Amino acid sequence: MMDPNNQIASKLRALYSAVEQEPIPDMFLDLLEKLDQAERMGKSPR
Repeated sequence: MMDPNNQIASKLRALYSAVEQEPIPDMFLDLLEKLDQAERMGKSPR
């Protein structure tokens, strides 16, 4: 029988791998772009 810790680790690796393959939603990318713009505006000399 497989060690329970090994089973958990294996399932977590599989889950992480599946999530890693998912595309980033456009809404999230737009939000990141807005954050970048806000940071650039905040750092510009006045």
